[in-house]
Amino acid sequence: MNLPLIKAPTLDRPGLSHGFTTREGGVSLGVFESLNLSRRDGDPEANVVENRRRVGDALGLQRLVFARQVHGNRVRMIDRAPDDGVIGECDAMITNVRGIGLVAQTADCVPLLLHDPVQNTIAAIHSGWRGTVREIARQAIDALMVAYGSRPVDLRAAIGPAISQENYRVGPEVLEAFIDLFGSLEGLAGPVDGSGGARLDNTAAVHRQLTEAGVEPDNIWISRDCTFADERFFSCRRAKGGPFGGQAGIIGLI
Repeated sequence: MNLPLIKAPTLDRPGLSHGFTTREGGVSLGVFESLNLSRRDGDPEANVVENRRRVGDALGLQRLVFARQVHGNRVRMIDRAPDDGVIGECDAMITNVRGIGLVAQTADCVPLLLHDPVQNTIAAIHSGWRGTVREIARQAIDALMVAYGSRPVDLRAAIGPAISQENYRVGPEVLEAFIDLFGSLEGLAGPVDGSGGARLDNTAAVHRQLTEAGVEPDNIWISRDCTFADERFFSCRRAKGGPFGGQAGIIGLI
């Protein structure tokens, strides 16, 4: 089955499968139409299971691993796929085991995929603004280094579709957290409006964290698709508090 997966040239390598899904090519209906991969808002379980199966088939990965994402900075090392395909709470997963697809689910947050072609290791990372502030990308890179001997300079990265700065206004408390971490908002947000908020570029923040961790800029690909503006994607913010589905970034060694 051919699904309209978005591919990153940095991850186009033999022995590696990856893709960022859209909402096209599934069986879900209504607000979940059609390739919803999330169980969070009441899409019938049979639909989610079939959608996940289709994604696994399209990528040649029969064992997909989903996490209970909590906007934190915990990283889990995956040495086998659980029977139900779901592990505990975390926002990043790493592995060097072939045939396991690591999944980062999103609906405006940044999905980040990493591959080390030297040690042949991978990571899938979910980085909302809270995860960015908690440096989940750096935590995942550190975990790859400790567990497998990966070096940041060898990593290839893909930052998938997320909400764009143009459509992502945040309040002063979020801006303060970014200032505390980065020292300023230059290149990340602005201008500050009369209520103390501003439009935030979380994708740029994740990119900066990658380069500061030692990933070469030429080895980082960034999607320019906005999940809020482009209705090919699910968007939490566009749903305005109503139910919504989710897409994902998936990566696996084959």
